[in-house]
Amino acid sequence: MADNEQSPDRLLVRMEGAAACVRVEGRGSFRIAPALKDFGLAALEQGAVRLVFDFQACVGMDSTFMGVIAGLCFRYRKAGKGGVVALNLSSHARHLMATLGLDRLLEIRETPSPETAVPAPAETALAAPPAAEQDRRRLAADMVEAHENLARLSDANAAKFKDVLAFLREDLRRSTGEVEP
Repeated sequence: MADNEQSPDRLLVRMEGAAACVRVEGRGSFRIAPALKDFGLAALEQGAVRLVFDFQACVGMDSTFMGVIAGLCFRYRKAGKGGVVALNLSSHARHLMATLGLDRLLEIRETPSPETAVPAPAETALAAPPAAEQDRRRLAADMVEAHENLARLSDANAAKFKDVLAFLREDLRRSTGEVEP
């Protein structure tokens, strides 16, 4: 991809009253997951009571992206906020979320209600920084946290992601320069 081309995978975000709105375009992946986490946490700090996702333009999601969504669900619940809502999920995305248990954490709606309507695409787009600029340690830590979030949802997920978590933790350890005792 040329430097001046924009990745097709991006997040359009907007604060709309007490709702933080996120439109996922392209693929929800580990590349844009850190931007999602940062926005969701910043919105919570700014008083958002609801995090609303529009998945109409989303073509797929990986486990890191879904793990970040799970983590945001946990944080919004812990803060006693209104929770997380998913709109316009494809049948495939709905199945992915149900398989991992995310459907128990967030509210899935076919059509938006007035309080969960997502405004037209926002002016603020959060895209992944070029790979060379990503902080490898931050990405590794976010990936570990995301998969730990998924493992918390069920014993089946814990078993499914056991080896992935071992690999990611080792990658994180190497990225920090830690040496085995």
